[in-house]
Amino acid sequence: MRSIFLLALGLMGFPAMALTNVDLYQSQIVLDKSLEKPDAQARVKGMEEVIVRASGTSDAVQNPVIQKALKSNAQYIAQLSYGQQGEQQTLKMRFNGPQIDALLSQAQLPTWPAQRANILVWLVEETQSERAIAWEHSNSTTLGQMKAQANTRGLPLTIPVGDFNDVTGVNISDLWGGFALPVGQASQRYPADAVLVVRASNNNLRWTLYDQQPKTIGVTRQAPLSGSNNGVDAADKMINQISDYYAKQSSVVVASESSEAIQVRFTSLDNAVDFFVLERKLQQLSSVASLDILKIQGKQITFLVHLLATPAEFEQQVLRMREAKAIAVEPVQPVLVPQPQQDVSIVNEQGENEPAVEQALPEVIEQVEPKVVEPQPALMFEWQGGHYVAPAPTEVEEADVNDEMVETDIDA
Repeated sequence: MRSIFLLALGLMGFPAMALTNVDLYQSQIVLDKSLEKPDAQARVKGMEEVIVRASGTSDAVQNPVIQKALKSNAQYIAQLSYGQQGEQQTLKMRFNGPQIDALLSQAQLPTWPAQRANILVWLVEETQSERAIAWEHSNSTTLGQMKAQANTRGLPLTIPVGDFNDVTGVNISDLWGGFALPVGQASQRYPADAVLVVRASNNNLRWTLYDQQPKTIGVTRQAPLSGSNNGVDAADKMINQISDYYAKQSSVVVASESSEAIQVRFTSLDNAVDFFVLERKLQQLSSVASLDILKIQGKQITFLVHLLATPAEFEQQVLRMREAKAIAVEPVQPVLVPQPQQDVSIVNEQGENEPAVEQALPEVIEQVEPKVVEPQPALMFEWQGGHYVAPAPTEVEEADVNDEMVETDIDA
């Protein structure tokens, strides 16, 4: 069965995913030549940036274990080089990913997986004379601050390019007024997982986050998130709040080694694409160490999942997949095996019954076979991947088809 799935994989493509893979372990810090040891200070700052980005926690650097590790930051650096940012010299650093992950585990800090939601940003800035949308290449101070802070936190942002389709597809009044349906329609051309509408006036920001795919904005009743920030660092505060929101959704505290494994069953897998998308998504979860396929039967598959976190944390991560819906697992009732009844009395010489001192075993005892009950998985989910549809097979000309049947063995 596995071989059939592997063969099918080579004949079809995967659906496009909007999630963005963030480079968690690189950092570039401007060297402060006024300090006594600028390189040493830059290494500490660079490692702090990586810790915050990988954990999704702003105050992770205050952890006592992290504070000790920062003093020996050199052992966590994999590559080191100098760069230039304008007229300023920078120190480029790439940290060892497995070592950083192990450090977070030792510190009992969460890890925010590298695959993160891609957010489309509509920024409308108001001046005394007009309101204008900040496009990708706009010379906007607020947009620059948002990009810089989003890079620090590892929050993927997409800015509209401002071409003809953008200019004609959205009205500034719709963005400023918070009309959801036009925002969703204008955003559908971009591969985004969420849409952020920001209204900026001086140092005041009002924002609305639609944490859903653009095509559902204004169609479903899902309520958006909203907030406001003031001051010269208003953009930083906003990005931090949104980063904290997504990190809280996806982060888990990972144990240092796999200490538990559970059986998990998924139903309603209609085709090979569903299977491989599910398997890939499970392997990408930060709470999963590895997967073993125990059974494939019809449209169901049962995994043995080796965990790096608790089963509850794993279950929460699976439920965050849009395609997974929990199914209640019915408890298995114990099977009682009836025992044969035996006479426990004998007849004495006077013909009266009296209790037997010792009961001999009967010559033949009918054996009752216990009912074999297949163990139930700890968790069950229904896979709702209806939009993962395999493409129709391509027609092959008769001249290219051999009359003889060729049998090929494919190793799983």
